Amino acid sequence: MFGIDTIFGLPAHALLVHAAVVLVPLAVVLFAAACWRQAWRARYSLPIALLALGGAGFALLAKQTGGPLQQSIRQAAKAAGARASFGEHPEQGNTALVFAVFFALAAAAVWAIERYRSRYSLPKWAPAASYAIALVPAALALLTMLQAGHSGAQLVWKDVGTFAASR
Repeated sequence: MFGIDTIFGLPAHALLVHAAVVLVPLAVVLFAAACWRQAWRARYSLPIALLALGGAGFALLAKQTGGPLQQSIRQAAKAAGARASFGEHPEQGNTALVFAVFFALAAAAVWAIERYRSRYSLPKWAPAASYAIALVPAALALLTMLQAGHSGAQLVWKDVGTFAASR
């Protein structure tokens, strides 16, 4: 279990989740754009795979820091006589993590197949096929990360307009 709850006094989850919400979609877009051409796939598949792995790593760290943040919010709400509700955000975050990891592994596989195709006598079509197959977890990683990010933003910002209007 990840043991850091705060970074520079701020909730670690809020900081780490931003890295995942940026890196995973960025990696997906770059993967879809760059890997469809053999020359681009050969040149850019490793940096894209590393970007995807970084996004999955930050998604894991965000998940690990989400639980402590939930607890502190629940305690603060209880102390104020209220009840905290997180809706489906925790489950959406878990799903986004799973697909971010699947996409990172698929992106790494595309790089490995492109890199080692001739060494292992893989068919000429293997890199293009691996790219086509990897588009599925890429799309799912993008969609689930956007969904989790959106639900998290709604939790944070839902009462801001009401607060500002009541001043």
